[in-house]
Amino acid sequence: MNYYLDVLEKSGNSLMIYKDGVLLFESDLGGIRPHLKAINEHGGGLEGTLMVDKILGRAAAFLVVYSKAAEAITNIVSTPGKQVLEANHLKFSYREEVAHIKMKDGVIFCPFEGMVQGISDPVEAYAAIVEKMESFRNPSS
Repeated sequence: MNYYLDVLEKSGNSLMIYKDGVLLFESDLGGIRPHLKAINEHGGGLEGTLMVDKILGRAAAFLVVYSKAAEAITNIVSTPGKQVLEANHLKFSYREEVAHIKMKDGVIFCPFEGMVQGISDPVEAYAAIVEKMESFRNPSS
């Protein structure tokens, strides 16, 4: 576990995805955008991968499950994110668990963390996340 997290930290990335030991995807974008970008670029090619994530909240956990990853490793996991991974029987490890993912100001909770709170299906969560991201791009809709 520490090897992958050390590589992630040294790279400055927020997400690195490995398939059969080979780096398949990396991103330094913040939030859940790296997961969405990986899904858009690789789709079904993410099945069976190892996802190494800087911070894994409930929304990101749903995207890991939606991607059909085999394993997730993270520095920080939220308790709701951990519950999603456990409920979907996904292998995972982490350095630190926190009650909730907060915004950089440390006060406001991540909007995606709360948005998927009542959702239990990864496909439904993915659709809700994509819809929310689209609303950010097209505020008039």
